[in-house]
Amino acid sequence: MGKVILICGKMGSGKTTYAKRLAEKLNAVIISHDEIMLGLFGGEMYKNNKEQFYKYHSWVDGYTKRMAGEVAKAGATVIFANGFWSRIERDELRKTYGDMNIVCELHYIDTLEERRYKNIQKRNDEIRKGGMGYILTDPEDINHFFEIPGDDEVDFRVMFE
Repeated sequence: MGKVILICGKMGSGKTTYAKRLAEKLNAVIISHDEIMLGLFGGEMYKNNKEQFYKYHSWVDGYTKRMAGEVAKAGATVIFANGFWSRIERDELRKTYGDMNIVCELHYIDTLEERRYKNIQKRNDEIRKGGMGYILTDPEDINHFFEIPGDDEVDFRVMFE
């Protein structure tokens, strides 16, 4: 039986960078909600049709959560990079995977705010140059609601300064 590693952190904290490093180290599979959304629908849907975007977002969310469990049950380690911004969502996933007898770890990426803003600016610059397929991060999107995980939730805390 494999396991699921939830990568938790604010926008721009370094979740994707960490997930890639960890996947290489553990020979793990990365499941990324954002990559699936962008691969299927591109970045324009978010700007042009937010209602449809959120509907599809919900469908992809359910799919990625099921897929992470199925891949782990098949024996692989899954790095599930989705941010997991609320305690309720993190608790529900731990219960779901626990009920499936799958080990579930939470890795919290804790990043200084100055570094996080620089990461977002760098990513936006790369997008503008055509180097990445992500959606530009608007300033009003940077500080979405995020519940910092308590010590009782975190299996590994990673600090990027």
